[in-house]
Amino acid sequence: MRVLLVTDTHLAAEAADAVSNWQSVRGFAAQAGADLTIHLGDITRDAWSAQNELAFAASIAAEWPTPLLFLPGNHDIGDNPPGPDVAYKQPLSLDHLGLYRGLFGPDYWTHEVTTEEQQWLFIGINAQLFATGTDEETAHWSWLESACDGARGRPVAIFSHKPLYQNAIDEEPPHIRYVPTAPRRRLASLLDRIDCRLFLSGHTHQFYDRVSGGTRHIWVPSSAYRFADEMQEKIGEKIVGVGLLELGGNKGPQGFRFDLVCPQGLTQFERTIEKH
Repeated sequence: MRVLLVTDTHLAAEAADAVSNWQSVRGFAAQAGADLTIHLGDITRDAWSAQNELAFAASIAAEWPTPLLFLPGNHDIGDNPPGPDVAYKQPLSLDHLGLYRGLFGPDYWTHEVTTEEQQWLFIGINAQLFATGTDEETAHWSWLESACDGARGRPVAIFSHKPLYQNAIDEEPPHIRYVPTAPRRRLASLLDRIDCRLFLSGHTHQFYDRVSGGTRHIWVPSSAYRFADEMQEKIGEKIVGVGLLELGGNKGPQGFRFDLVCPQGLTQFERTIEKH
């Protein structure tokens, strides 16, 4: 079983560089023999400000060579508050969430994958709902509790737009980069109840890979662009690429293999501070 992971594509009709890289990823999905593609969010350049970008992104995602599952990001439906008294832009829009669902399907989901050795449960979460205090967040937590209860000892991979944290749950102060502080602890306690082997996320435009608490946390980089160091703190590897997750086939004790891939034709675009 081969799963292609793409994130932070930032698609818009005017974003020619991002669209060009998207087409390169499409070609790679077919050539690599992927069985499934999962998009980890920030599908659009900035649909929060230009709602029509959601429809554009959906149109060029049509006829993808594999089944395609999506999660929303902050650029698609808005963001959540990182913590008390922490400034953030573009709060969650329930109108955008409704439009997203009409175009891309559920904003959180489960997906079962069976290999010769094991049956995996994929859980896709909507990290943008955490700490919003909405009825949508309440429904999401209820669903997530049920999804974890239904794991029944199976290996689990979690898919999220935002990373849970960088190195340890209580080390990082509130930051727009991570799941907000209080939901982070609640989510971590849920994951302690299951055999969570992977936590895969986007959002950061960097590749970062480490094991914490028995779970391998991987930040998948953007397929659109990386940020120059003067614009963004360097934590992992700043690279433009995608992820390739392989399950089964005697992939070691954890039952999987992850590779960072820079497909042919994918350009290493970099965003820098504009000088006037």
